[in-house]
Amino acid sequence: MATTDKRRTFEDSVVVVTGAGSGIGWATALAFAEEGARVHGADVRGDRLVELHREMDDRGLCFAGHVVDVREPEAVTGLADDVLAAHGRVDVLFNNAGVVVGGYAHRLSLEDWRLAVDVNLMGVIHGVAAFLPRMIEQGAGHIVNTASIAGLMAFPMVAPYSATKFAVVGLSEALDLELAARGVRVSGLCPGAVKTRVLDGWTSGLSDQGRRIIDWWMETFALSAEDVAAEVLDEVRRGRGGVRTFGLGSRPLWMLRRGSVAGYERMMWEIGRLVLKG
Repeated sequence: MATTDKRRTFEDSVVVVTGAGSGIGWATALAFAEEGARVHGADVRGDRLVELHREMDDRGLCFAGHVVDVREPEAVTGLADDVLAAHGRVDVLFNNAGVVVGGYAHRLSLEDWRLAVDVNLMGVIHGVAAFLPRMIEQGAGHIVNTASIAGLMAFPMVAPYSATKFAVVGLSEALDLELAARGVRVSGLCPGAVKTRVLDGWTSGLSDQGRRIIDWWMETFALSAEDVAAEVLDEVRRGRGGVRTFGLGSRPLWMLRRGSVAGYERMMWEIGRLVLKG
């Protein structure tokens, strides 16, 4: 990737985005393409990729869609083979595909837990395994993993989601420490609440007051998908790695969690008393 006035540009860069069919993935694929990148978007839903391809074409942007289930390592390896066959390199991998699995832990099935692990954690690992060897060979590249504020601190009712995002945070930090000296950076981004479809329908177990509180929180503090996309591009543009959180609502919570575990736990218990049905 070329540099101009200390700013990294994305003209002709090869960028891979998983979970590109909606939300953060869609916004980030568009943002990279608008800066001249050759974007390969992967999603389990082919109909959403068709819609994204149509929007890219309308804007005259470079995009290729791939129907991929990140739970399947062979599918992700095939994606890497296709990208490398087309361009001979990959500059950015955005491991973004994810699901929210929540509810009372004692009512979750093993299939619920497995879905969270297979998509949110193994999907990231499959991406790393497929693309990292080529980045090391190139001596350059950037992997960005979508984690969450729920990967830095625990919240009630989302134990599977939080467990997998904690793992993504640890994975991202460990990889960046290992790979920075080889020219490859790895970022684990931990946004606060984001207005995306991933939370659609996730209201079971909440009291009426709980739903009102969640609605207020989302309306007041939630980031847009475009906000997160801008953070992804900035992270790569600056060549930074490691783990960081962002968003108006997330930073005060993180500061409280770091400064007083007991205070944070008391607050979460009180919130749980207010928002859960019991």
